[in-house]
Amino acid sequence: MSARALEFVETWVAEKIEEMDELPEESDEKTVKALADECMKAALDEDISAAEIQEAFDDLAGFIGGEIEEERERREDKDDEDEDMLLDEEKEQDE
Repeated sequence: MSARALEFVETWVAEKIEEMDELPEESDEKTVKALADECMKAALDEDISAAEIQEAFDDLAGFIGGEIEEERERREDKDDEDEDMLLDEEKEQDE
């Protein structure tokens, strides 16, 4: 397996997701596939072949979709934590 392909894709996907203010809907396969195409093009620009990417990732779009879902969960957890902190602060102010 190509370690450089693996590292490239993981880094590229993480950076793309971090840049997103809003994540694609869970059912938005079109956007996920477009990201996979964009990632493949970026890899080719870095002289990483399609074969190397395919060797490292059986389903690049599926990997990207999974990473988006993980980020969605992290953001939801963070929102829940922020909400809990605000409620705690309000309780302290009322006391």
